[in-house]
Amino acid sequence: MRFNDKAQTARTFTKDGYLVVPATLSKVGIFDYLDSELNVGNQKAVKKVARTEGSLFGNETIKSFEGVPITVGHPKENVNAKNWKALSVGVVRNVVRDQDTLKGEAWIYDEETIRLIQDHGIQELSCGYDCKLTQTQVNGADYEMSPMIGNHVAIVARGRCGGTVKLADEENAMSKKVKLLDSILGVFGISLSDEQKKQIEEEDDEQTSEMPKKKSGENQPEKPAEQSAKKEKNAASDEEKEKEKKNVKDEALVKENAELKAKIQKLEDEAKASVTAQKRSAVLADAKMISADLSFADSDMVRQIQEKVIVHSGIAPAETLTALSDEAIEGMYQAAKNISKKLQDHQLGSAFLNDSKPQSVGIDFNKLYGGQQ
Repeated sequence: MRFNDKAQTARTFTKDGYLVVPATLSKVGIFDYLDSELNVGNQKAVKKVARTEGSLFGNETIKSFEGVPITVGHPKENVNAKNWKALSVGVVRNVVRDQDTLKGEAWIYDEETIRLIQDHGIQELSCGYDCKLTQTQVNGADYEMSPMIGNHVAIVARGRCGGTVKLADEENAMSKKVKLLDSILGVFGISLSDEQKKQIEEEDDEQTSEMPKKKSGENQPEKPAEQSAKKEKNAASDEEKEKEKKNVKDEALVKENAELKAKIQKLEDEAKASVTAQKRSAVLADAKMISADLSFADSDMVRQIQEKVIVHSGIAPAETLTALSDEAIEGMYQAAKNISKKLQDHQLGSAFLNDSKPQSVGIDFNKLYGGQQ
């Protein structure tokens, strides 16, 4: 399910900066699950599971979701007293039934998660709960859920297209090449170094010095008859000379523009390659610290590395990431880093407290992402 305020008009902030958002937590209906998600059958077939009013609206179920932690992505185990501090970013309040849906308020306490929701549009919700399945034929379903017992509500990603950015070219008269290059590359966030400016100015001076110099005459006085004949000859060819001069200027301008474009492209490619390589190295180093058991190929680019970490952290399944913008992927990757840091800090502080055995539960839906909930 999702936050209910598509236009964001119902979102409010408390005096302490917490974000409060009306939220639809779950709803009744027939939903498709893989056998692998239910731990039944041949692991690849699809089963239909009925979430009925009895599954969702019993007093025990509604009370169980009141006050459950909100997490970014589904954790690998239930949220409990030992790990809630590392995983929780908020809490669910005021849970009620509204027709065929279970609704409440999502109180988000964590600053980074608030930014993730506000800036990157990550606003889908998925309940983490325990329940049992019984075989049924109600409405063509294969199984029916028992009353659900809430454990947490996870903020997860769903398909969403990012905006596009268009850069408009502005036609300006050329002055100095360095100034023009600086202004054009500034659009791409690139600035010329002093060494690059000096190189362009030197090349410009070389081109100027290679231009043919105007020849001077003997400066001897001409006779009147000679002046008259020369005037008539010049008058007959003035128009042709003007055309020739214009053609020469046009050719020089075309050549100069082509050289300028080539320099811009070269500098832009070099700058982008440098930035991309530096960012990949930084992201790869972070990713290996976040997920030591993940492997990365030499051909993996920044986004591919980030997507592997996002999937591994449980924030979103791989199939939902394709339609997301690079900005949204970056926001989700930062959330994964924050979760990893919290878990590392928590594990350090609780190294001597982990003396309990894992409790077995029924069917665990903590890792379910697909479909509406």
